Amino acid sequence: MPLLNYFFYHSRFDWDKNLFQFINSHHSPFWDKVMWVVTSAQLGVVFFLLLSLLTVWLYRKQSWKILLFIAAITLLGDAIGARVFKPTVQRIRPSHDEEYHGTYQVHLLQKRDGTYYRGGRYSCPSNHAINYLTSSLLFFFFLSPKVRRRWALALFVFGVTLLSCYSRIYAGVHYPFDILCGWLIAFLMAGLGIWLYKGYEKRHPDFIAR
Repeated sequence: MPLLNYFFYHSRFDWDKNLFQFINSHHSPFWDKVMWVVTSAQLGVVFFLLLSLLTVWLYRKQSWKILLFIAAITLLGDAIGARVFKPTVQRIRPSHDEEYHGTYQVHLLQKRDGTYYRGGRYSCPSNHAINYLTSSLLFFFFLSPKVRRRWALALFVFGVTLLSCYSRIYAGVHYPFDILCGWLIAFLMAGLGIWLYKGYEKRHPDFIAR
């Protein structure tokens, strides 16, 4: 078992499981339907598409540079989370952890065929958290100088991000700590991206007119 997994199974990590149990246990048939939509990949596509259209509208011919840059940084963060951290940490999802099921009851979202959505085997970090927050931070960086109501933009991008991350705990496929780890990676990726962009912008002031 990886060293990092020690903290999940042998240390005092009760707050994480208790918070998961609190969120996951508050459910209803109505909210199950809502969270199916929120946690789906389709919502991520719509979210990215809406922000992309806003970028095209505000930046016109320069928008493709921004969209390509955001996509590259977001996909890099996603790959790091899925291919580096998850296989290294190997934290079992609550939806797959039979030992956890023996102690707590986990609420899962039911599919139309009667089976339950469980996700992949490993849970830490949450790639939903990485992808949503990385793209949200980068979109906000580029779009906020161009919009009058920054608070509305922030409410939309970060509100959707929070709701998506909440849905992963509600669906029983992530612990809160998985979300926090995903956010940490997202902040690092977005920070790296902005640092690289500003460095390039100093050398090429006309690259993108913000």
